[in-house]
Amino acid sequence: MSERLTAGRRGFFISLGMSLAALVVVLIFTVDEHTISSMLQLYPGYLAAAFFMVVLLWLVEGLRIKVLAWMLDCRQPLPWRQAVSVFLVSFFFSGVTPLAVGEMPALVYGLTRRGISAGKAAAVALVRAFLTKCTSVLSAAFLLFMGGRFVTAGMPYFRFFRGVFWLAGVSLLLYLLLICCAGPVVVALNRLFDLPCLQKLCCRKPKVKKWFDGFCAEAGRFRETVAHINRRRLPLVLLPFFLTVLYWGLYYSIAPVLLAGFGVRAPFGTAVMWQILIILVLPYIPVPGGSGAVEFGLATLFSSFVPASVLGVFIVAWRFFTYYLTLICGAVLAFRFKR
Repeated sequence: MSERLTAGRRGFFISLGMSLAALVVVLIFTVDEHTISSMLQLYPGYLAAAFFMVVLLWLVEGLRIKVLAWMLDCRQPLPWRQAVSVFLVSFFFSGVTPLAVGEMPALVYGLTRRGISAGKAAAVALVRAFLTKCTSVLSAAFLLFMGGRFVTAGMPYFRFFRGVFWLAGVSLLLYLLLICCAGPVVVALNRLFDLPCLQKLCCRKPKVKKWFDGFCAEAGRFRETVAHINRRRLPLVLLPFFLTVLYWGLYYSIAPVLLAGFGVRAPFGTAVMWQILIILVLPYIPVPGGSGAVEFGLATLFSSFVPASVLGVFIVAWRFFTYYLTLICGAVLAFRFKR
């Protein structure tokens, strides 16, 4: 874990540095004589509301992880507070690794520290990722296809977003395939480990055999846990799915709240629409936390209805509440593990 934290610390500074550099560039091109007056007119109540929404995001996501652990028959009870801590740490590792590859391992590790077996923790992480991806893809599908006539007129990047949508759809199908076909996958792994060459390796090195046996045991637990999503348990998926929708609904509402605080009457639907498309692209940006790309993308898409004098400081505020605040809190908890 110490090596992971060292890499996480490096990724943290890379992500933060690139994001701050992008924000400086945006501010250079947007700050003018009206910016100070707009900041002075900012009503503190809107900042307090944004902070309250972020805390509510943490609680909702912690509850979602807790419900998933219960739904997938994890016998070890997971307190709500610990579930929130697991989310914050996994968010940190998601934000400091390229393509957010550190999120699921960190989530599994955090759950195992709370007494849940690795196989069951992996099932929780997989179903959580599936629900998140499902919400993102369904929202983007409505905007790009069912509601396409409303967005194509002012969107020169429409084909780009559609291409990313199909990529996200493929990853969603892979998640679904892994959930539905967990049994055959585990059987295939067991047959793989029965190969003569691997059996000879296990005989020569007991530690390797112990690792293989442990892996197969956890894979079996993963299969048994995922198997609880059957016809009897399927209606229970609606609760974590509702929590997923609630989480992203709160997340997308932070930008309109901040814009209202700056005195900008932005169309709520348009502000939400651009955020949905940015979040759709975010997992495929090969930079920790999407730093740089998110700031420039938001500046480009929001410039059509947000005054230039407000745009830069709005992006700083939006990035702080939707990214920096959770990232820093997750970093504090992650580094506490080392001690």
